[in-house]
Amino acid sequence: MGQPKESLALGSNTLLGHTVDILVQCTSPVVVIARDNDQDLPPLHPEARITFDSELDEGPMIGLLAGLKEVEADCDAVFVTGCDTPFLSRQAIDWMAGQLENHDVVMPEIDDRLQPLSAIYRTRVLPTVQCLIAEGIRTPRSLASRCNTRILSSTEIDAFDPHRKFLQNINSPGDYQTALRQFNNRNKA
Repeated sequence: MGQPKESLALGSNTLLGHTVDILVQCTSPVVVIARDNDQDLPPLHPEARITFDSELDEGPMIGLLAGLKEVEADCDAVFVTGCDTPFLSRQAIDWMAGQLENHDVVMPEIDDRLQPLSAIYRTRVLPTVQCLIAEGIRTPRSLASRCNTRILSSTEIDAFDPHRKFLQNINSPGDYQTALRQFNNRNKA
């Protein structure tokens, strides 16, 4: 991207600030996992808590571990997302939470690819996360086969959001420009 995604402008906010603001509307606590204490984060909602990866640049499983440890005494489930989902909505989070029931994990699957950074995890999966990390496995996708997981199919997702907007993320400057146009057009309507 040429610059940190979390600080990219989105409307009058940043990508990370926007995501945190959405999360504060529907859940508590909201925890931001930073790489380390030196990461320059944009201004965030005052209710957001910040914690850090225990191992630098070791992937999203290490971030999930840090987040689960941070909140395990406060809640029984967490919604996990990246900072680059400009169309995440409270409605999408509520819909996914409604699918949790007795499952350990609710994870969308699009085109046969699991989406672990738009998923809900019960805090009771923490020992499984620790076990996978000890085995050298660094992807949260692997939790789907180790836990009681509710996979949300493309058909189910399309019935909820035919454009799959809540799962759209930004991986390139072109993605960012497209998202900015869409975001600005949506906010004009």
